[in-house]
Amino acid sequence: MNLEMNEHVGSTAGKIWHMLNDHGPQTMAQLKKKLNGTGELVGFALGWLAREDKVDISQDKKSFKVALK
Repeated sequence: MNLEMNEHVGSTAGKIWHMLNDHGPQTMAQLKKKLNGTGELVGFALGWLAREDKVDISQDKKSFKVALK
């Protein structure tokens, strides 16, 4: 990953963290819609947060629900 993309993923991870902190658990679809982000970018950012042990990701019917730990 180049530096620019790494910064973009990190910035999106920060936005996701703040959104979850302010509004509680969200589905992947809700996060993508609220952030106007692509599925790939949101996925990369969630992977970052998961690797840092900041979020819990669980299956919620046909989607995934994301919550802060």
